[in-house]
Amino acid sequence: MKALAFGLGLALAGPAQAEETYLLTSISETRSYGVMVVAPTDGCRAVRYLIRDARGVLGRSPTLGPGEMAVVRLGRGFAAGEHVLRIASSGCAGSVGARSVWARRVVLAKSSPDHGWRAGLAD
Repeated sequence: MKALAFGLGLALAGPAQAEETYLLTSISETRSYGVMVVAPTDGCRAVRYLIRDARGVLGRSPTLGPGEMAVVRLGRGFAAGEHVLRIASSGCAGSVGARSVWARRVVLAKSSPDHGWRAGLAD
């Protein structure tokens, strides 16, 4: 029922305005990952993000207003290495610029501060 409501909400909100590729770098299959997404600050009154890979839909964001952010939980099961994800946005009334999706990897359920994203920049 939730999937039907989500699909209906996206259909009423308008067609997908952007779909971008995001490269998730996993360090362990046992780690739980998420992707932080941020809505544009202008050009969009409400937006939702859908994250998927070759296997299908991995997660969805709640409806976000201008400048709001959310962590979309993806879970475990990403073998060490790089994984190509597609992030689609829906609900924008117009163009939101050259890069319409801002995203960052988040490691969930860590017992220490999350400095892991900096290690991903070192490669």
